Amino acid sequence: MSDTPAHPALPWQDIDTVLLDMDGTLLDLDFDARFWKEHFPQRYVELSGLAEPEAMARLNARFEGLRGQLAWYCLDDWHRALAPDCRNELDLIALKRELAHHIRYRHGVPEFLERLGGAGKQRVLVTNAHPASVDLKFERVDLSTRLDRLFNAHEIGAAKESPRFWDRLAEQLHFDPDRTLLVDDNLVALAAAEDFGIRHLRAITLPNSRGEAMDTAPFEPLDDFLAATAVLVGR
Repeated sequence: MSDTPAHPALPWQDIDTVLLDMDGTLLDLDFDARFWKEHFPQRYVELSGLAEPEAMARLNARFEGLRGQLAWYCLDDWHRALAPDCRNELDLIALKRELAHHIRYRHGVPEFLERLGGAGKQRVLVTNAHPASVDLKFERVDLSTRLDRLFNAHEIGAAKESPRFWDRLAEQLHFDPDRTLLVDDNLVALAAAEDFGIRHLRAITLPNSRGEAMDTAPFEPLDDFLAATAVLVGR
């Protein structure tokens, strides 16, 4: 018998709306990690002609300076900032397509979403990903057909880490924060949602299948989507 304490079951009878992050929650963060940590830096060095130490210094400064801001996620801003360095056209979506075969669901996600729909839960995607990135991923997985609504931080005008995102979401989506669940791998976004008043919050422990498990405290983890929804199908 395991000594690991069981995590509290979700009170599905008290949940009407399920807000879901995309990258690292529904989709394996492996694709994004490969792109931003390995592929894009290498291709930027090639396209810019800069020495690798100088190129990496520029990228790292931008990564750290914009973390948690909408511009961090904005491909248009990345293009404006870095294209002048490049001798050839810098097309970030074209570069992402070079790795598109790594775009995939996390375990159990399609059935998880079907169970939520079958139980009458409102399934809402809330993502910081740039719309062009969302479109690319929707080409590779049938996620759009398994959702009821989609809200993009770039269209709302604020990242999920900001209180403005949640205020503006409430203006556009009918939901009761006290009867809403948010599942995300971004602890700062979860904290902002908690401050807004969303009652049920769960964090992904292993967003990247190639990465290390993360400490989700103070938020309870939710990694096994099928176990979490077994009660919805009487299992």
